[in-house]
Formats: sequence, structure tokens, C-alpha cells
Amino acid sequence: MLGAIIGDVAGSIYEVSEIEAKIKKSKVSYEDRIKVLDRNVPLFLPNSSATDDSILTVAIADALLNNKSYKDKLLEYGKKEIEKGLDMYGRSRFGPGFIKWLQEEEFCESYGNGCAMRISSIPELLDNEEKVKEEVYKATVPTHNHPESLLCTNALTDVILLAKQKVSKENIKKHVEKNYFSLDYDLEDLRHNYTFSSRAINSVPQAIYCFLESEEFEDAIRKAISIGGDTDTIACMTGSIAENYYGVPEELKENVMKYIPDYMLKVVDEFYDRKKEKGNVKRLSK
Repeated sequence: MLGAIIGDVAGSIYEVSEIEAKIKKSKVSYEDRIKVLDRNVPLFLPNSSATDDSILTVAIADALLNNKSYKDKLLEYGKKEIEKGLDMYGRSRFGPGFIKWLQEEEFCESYGNGCAMRISSIPELLDNEEKVKEEVYKATVPTHNHPESLLCTNALTDVILLAKQKVSKENIKKHVEKNYFSLDYDLEDLRHNYTFSSRAINSVPQAIYCFLESEEFEDAIRKAISIGGDTDTIACMTGSIAENYYGVPEELKENVMKYIPDYMLKVVDEFYDRKKEKGNVKRLSK
């Protein structure tokens, strides 16, 4: 779960530039996108923050840990954050679709990537594939009951499970391409040409691909941010995989804590306490 939060926080400030460029019908330059690859550039910058990706990731973990309704926890966390007003960048804390859902509390057929960004705690904590898929479905459908969303959330879930099992990247790629979608990308091409999209089918595959191209945890986060687009969410999803494959450096764990709202820290601590109690991981069926 911290892998997802670290990716979100690290990618947050870069997303601001990407959205501004989208509004102007332009894009962030290749040169600006690849600056994050320089290890002298801190992963967390002065204006970095935990966004809706982190908030809803913790909401799902809270529901899972305490056997509560995912819908109720999403509503609880969403309404708590909305009451704070605009975020530090002067924007709404959530997208318009999620805000409408908070107000109307009706099932939504969104095809956005907000479903995939928040579910990492489920495959990370649970081992039984059937149970994981059942819980991920219940965590997804209140706000993203669309075939594309379900497809992409299932794909990311599988990859996290396979990462836990330390399945080779070659076999992870084969599994995804056989069961879900192509991962035929090129990092340099993405850095030059990828444009902002919050649609799941246009961002989840890229997040998985960035993990497959990485060498260790921080490298995965930096590569995810370097392609641009919805950087906080892409890095969040990449980070959720990378944590389970590589682990997270202790320094990054310590540094990200100051960005997590106080009321969420207890859930994060409880999550990792529960993980320590877990046993062996069952293999994902092929």
C-alpha cells in the first residue's frame, strides 16, 4: 500500500503541469518529463502531496481490515476530504464523477482509472485468488461499473498477485497480454508522445509496462512519472506493483509518512501489522 502512496505523492506535482498543458492543448516537453530520471532530483518535492489516489487507497484498506462496506468507506473518506475545501493546488480533491457519486450515492459506470488506483491493499493482503477477485469487484463497482474499468482493475490485481509471487517479468507480461491487453510500448515513445488520460484503458497498461521496464522500486516510480500524463495515478499503480516485487526502501517509507493525513496513519500501521501475520502466498492460476 505504501508503494501506491509513494507513487501518488511523487507524481502529484508533475500532474499539475500535465493538466495545465492539457488545458492549453499542448503537452509537457520531453526534456521536462525526463528530469525526474535524474537521481539528484528528490522524489518528493516541496509542493508534493497525497491526493485522492492515497486517500481512497487507505479507504479501501480500512474497509478490508475492519470488514466494512467498501462503498461506505469510500463515502466516509470522500466526504471528509471534500469538507476541507480545495487542495493545495487550488483544485477539487476529487474528479467530477466521484463528487457526483458522493452527492447522489448511486452506482456509476465510470471508465476512469480511479478504480484501479485504490485497490492495491486487497491483492497485497489477501492470498486466495478467488477471494481477492471477489473483494476487488466489490471495491470497484460502486463508482466504476464499466467493462473497461473492471478489465483494467482485474489486470492490475493479477499483476500485483504475480509480483507477490516473484513471477518473472517475462511471464507477467505474457499473462497480461494473453488475458487482458497488449503491452507493446516503448518508454522513449511514451515520453515524447503520451498525453494525459484518466481513462483506465489508456493508463493502467502504461503503469504495468513501466513496472516491467524498471530495475528497482525507485526506478519504477521515476520511470512511471517520466512518461507524463496522469502521473500521480500512473505512479501510484506502478508503485503498488513495485512494492510487492521489490519491496520499498526504508528511507522512502519514512519520508512519505509526513504527507499522509493523521487520520489515515492508524490504518496504514494496522495494514502492515496485519501483513506481518500472513503466511505463504498461493499461486495465481494461469
